[in-house]
Amino acid sequence: MDRQIFTTFDLVKQNAKEFQDTPFLNFYDEIVTYQNLDLRTDIFAAYLQENGIGKGDIVSFIMGNTPHFFYTLLGAQKIGATAGPISCWWQADEVEFLVNDCKPKVLVVDPEYALIVAVIKDKIPSVEKIIINSPDPIDLGFPHDYLPDILEKYSQKTDFSDPPSADDVASLMYTSGTTGKPKGVMLTHKGIVFGADIKTKHIPIQPGERILCVLPLFHSGGLNDLAFPTMYSAGTMILRRNFSATEFWECVGKYKVNGFYIVPTMWNILLRTPEADTVDTSSLRIGVSGAAPIPPEQLDECERRFHLPILEAYGSTENTGGITANMEGKRKYGSIGTGFDGIEVCIFDEQDKPLNAGEIGEIVVKGDTVMKGYFNNPKATAETIKDEWLFTGDVGYVDEEGFLFIVDRKKDMIIRGGVNVYPKEIENVIATHPAVDSVAVIAEAHDKYGQVSKACIVLKRGEDCTEDEIRQFCKGKMAEYKVPEYYLFRPSLPANAVGKVLKKDLVVEIEEEKTAEAVPVAHFFEGMKQRFIPEKAQDVDATVSYHITGKGGGQWTITIKDGTMTLTEEVLKTPTVFMVARDSSYHDIVTGKLDGITAVVTGKMKIEGDLNFMPSFREMFAPMGKVEG
Repeated sequence: MDRQIFTTFDLVKQNAKEFQDTPFLNFYDEIVTYQNLDLRTDIFAAYLQENGIGKGDIVSFIMGNTPHFFYTLLGAQKIGATAGPISCWWQADEVEFLVNDCKPKVLVVDPEYALIVAVIKDKIPSVEKIIINSPDPIDLGFPHDYLPDILEKYSQKTDFSDPPSADDVASLMYTSGTTGKPKGVMLTHKGIVFGADIKTKHIPIQPGERILCVLPLFHSGGLNDLAFPTMYSAGTMILRRNFSATEFWECVGKYKVNGFYIVPTMWNILLRTPEADTVDTSSLRIGVSGAAPIPPEQLDECERRFHLPILEAYGSTENTGGITANMEGKRKYGSIGTGFDGIEVCIFDEQDKPLNAGEIGEIVVKGDTVMKGYFNNPKATAETIKDEWLFTGDVGYVDEEGFLFIVDRKKDMIIRGGVNVYPKEIENVIATHPAVDSVAVIAEAHDKYGQVSKACIVLKRGEDCTEDEIRQFCKGKMAEYKVPEYYLFRPSLPANAVGKVLKKDLVVEIEEEKTAEAVPVAHFFEGMKQRFIPEKAQDVDATVSYHITGKGGGQWTITIKDGTMTLTEEVLKTPTVFMVARDSSYHDIVTGKLDGITAVVTGKMKIEGDLNFMPSFREMFAPMGKVEG
């Protein structure tokens, strides 16, 4: 549809006028028409205005998939305020950070998240009004209003003399960055509406067509790639609280669903459900997959089983969602499609110059959908938007026909079941555990989720800790989906010359260790007995412990006391010096293939304790003869 709409305010008002009796939502058979949507968002807007909320103010909310999510979002946007959905998966510490970062005046929460507010209430001074989305009273020990009461009893007289403009910030959606701290993405009215327009031109939705939504609305995929395009087309959204395979197929059969958007994890689950072969899917016209790559063989099986074309989409929160999509009848395996009309996609080299077809570089995007910037973070904004180009952080190439291929993620992001997980955020938490010396979180392939996180941990000398202890430590400080599935305790982490952990090298090390042959090193320690020079060790009282990992490794301690040396197969809790290395690395150090300083700098050997003792310690042993090795 060609529509003269520039803001979400225009969108709601025009739909109420042109499609007033058309259902916007079907929420477990509760129907909300476009006229209902307009009236209820007017009421919430009036409440906000009467409580001093206006243009530029922020209304944050922790709400699941319910009609009240839209009343809150659109009601705030109608008066020029910024709507800030918060992930329902976040813990109190994460919510506290976000609220203190963007300083909303109003915080709306579903009742199941009221406890989070109770925990952080005294730490979020900007919040003037707390609203609970509950029809029943809840004793929280502090003043609050109830959203259902507001919608039922409040006047809908709203002053719309100064409606939002196209360039005003409509939504503030937080997404974690490589720094580990979440960043607020400022999305404009123009970006949201234009994005909905171009998506529906490529993937048309007719007025009244039924689109199933099981993705979380606080996520860009659920809101910007599904809800707003449905609204823009005056479609009807079959809204469910979350994804359930059984409920999914029930909705398809009962409501004659025409289209839906899910992530590869959900496709995998649907393939394994018996309902897939019994439900009438003749109404289905289109399925969209996004948020993570879907293997070509899986895509083929889904199309065959479900009898519908599946379009794979690629996007980012910073671009208000979709950037490219594989269109019906026009796609290539391995590609994530061609750009939507109105969105320019290019590949830049490291000097920010465009590359030719087939050349690999960073994917950059330009168009009205690009975010205004990161909230209160000009440095990150300047690094991400240059000359109107949005630098996605993804690496890829475009072929001669304009198809985009992603080669790798420039950032270390892990996509767990279609949800972005940022390792640095997890690392920052684990690093605060008293037993942890250092940590690196990497991706691990997973049958169900595609990718999950693995925490590679180096413990402090003398400390002991179990996998379960670290897991429980994480659970109290981050959302459940961020808690690593796997834990690997390591002697050290590979690093570059400035100490930055090299995660690619870490992945290679782990894979090599699975098949590596043993490199025996015990004979090196036995040989030290013959090379020991007692005269050099008079009046010395010291211990040096070695922890050599790998199949050929072990634990040894050399004790020097008054000119004598003893060797034991153990590691002391507090030796004078403590060294850790892999069997192959230690072999190379002893045989002269690897310089000791280089080994330490690159993380191949870790050394702690009284390092000033080491030069005199080496003098206590005669040079080693030719070592077979």
